[in-house]
Amino acid sequence: MLQNTLFDPSALRDSVTGRVVTAEDPDYDEVRAGFNGMIDKHPLAIIRVADDANVAVGIRTAREFELPLAIRAGGHSAPGFGSCDGGIVIDCRDLQDVIIDDEAATIACGSGLTWGQFDAVTQQHGLAVTGGRISGTGVTGLTIGSGSGWLERAMGLTSDSLTGVRMVTAEGVVVDSDDDPDLIWALRGGGGNFGVITELRFQLRRLGPIVLGGQRFYPIERGREVLAAYRDVMMSAPKELCGGLAFITAPPAPFVPEEYRGKVVAATIVLWAGAPEDAAAGIAALDALGEPIVDLVRELEYTELQMLMDKGAPAGKRDYFKGGFMSEMTDAAVDDIVGLAETVTEPLTQIICAPLGAHTQYAAVDETHSAIGHRNEQWSFQVLSLWSDPKDDVDQKAWTKGAAEVMSSHSDMVSYPNFLSADEVADTETAYAPTVYRRLRMVKDRYDPNNVFRINNNIAPSEVAVV
Repeated sequence: MLQNTLFDPSALRDSVTGRVVTAEDPDYDEVRAGFNGMIDKHPLAIIRVADDANVAVGIRTAREFELPLAIRAGGHSAPGFGSCDGGIVIDCRDLQDVIIDDEAATIACGSGLTWGQFDAVTQQHGLAVTGGRISGTGVTGLTIGSGSGWLERAMGLTSDSLTGVRMVTAEGVVVDSDDDPDLIWALRGGGGNFGVITELRFQLRRLGPIVLGGQRFYPIERGREVLAAYRDVMMSAPKELCGGLAFITAPPAPFVPEEYRGKVVAATIVLWAGAPEDAAAGIAALDALGEPIVDLVRELEYTELQMLMDKGAPAGKRDYFKGGFMSEMTDAAVDDIVGLAETVTEPLTQIICAPLGAHTQYAAVDETHSAIGHRNEQWSFQVLSLWSDPKDDVDQKAWTKGAAEVMSSHSDMVSYPNFLSADEVADTETAYAPTVYRRLRMVKDRYDPNNVFRINNNIAPSEVAVV
């Protein structure tokens, strides 16, 4: 672990009201652990900040001692941006305040919430916004780096519904995006480049608490037929028919016929986000996929649907992924996706195909509203590899890169910023249109000209090289 002989954590403890965790604390390893088991970083100090003032102290300390500075909210960053070696981590997980205006359907929330916590609160009012596909994902990281989720056809990306933030700058100044339209635009996709967010505000929509949805499993032997049929249905389906199709390994659960347990299956995730009285008719088009081997579509709580994939993505596994968009899912693409699924060897690895569509809310915004483009794409896909044994790192990463190579014939492999893998971080510019990147750099120049916030998908300021 890197050391800084001038840095004194006791002085930091005296300066903040939140807790400061160092290697001398018995829970240091627990607090520093992130989602990706391949990331094993040892910061000098982790500040569990209690307010904006604590954040400002953390930033000032890192700058004074010339230490790396990482910002953690949910901790699901696969490249490990939420931690650093030999530096300071500003850990926002204790920022949990929530204010909901039921009549206006808005929420102001602390930046430390996970999607499970967020959904639990908003569903008490029958309100929602597109959230992460894993309930342990942090609200902040997902929002500012993409915002893809099951509801994106009906509600757009999470970042599209972000209406405001409170943020602490590199100078320790608290600012509000209400005073700067360029800042809120940049935070809809520009990541953690501009400051430490302590509060987010969203426009919500009516949904739940009971929805019609769930999963249906189909045997991999019918994979091509099912994916092609799903493609055809979703390209003409109303935007209220949400969800996706994932190739996953069927769990050893009683509801799965014994002969399919532990085998790769095609799983549709179904969610009707329209009027409840239209739900049965709204999902009827999915009957074109044929009889499933497992049908778990029913009336259920939206919060339960949002946790359907949780067991397939436990924290601490080794994690590597690739993603991209397709302007069209051709028959050749269907063949290649299913062919890849047939070669999956790890039970937690997933291939997710998410329908977008020109007639959906996903396509209803442009790059004047959000830094995230690709709104003309018809599909996004994600190859999410998870495994346990470090000895498999080389093989699993090679398989994932090979999958990306296969899919490159159907896609330009441009993805959401959050889906840049660790070996692509230096290529952040490729995630944005050139005009968007130039505008993001202008905002970076204003708020962080010294690149204090560089442990991220970094947008380097004009005059400072990436460190």
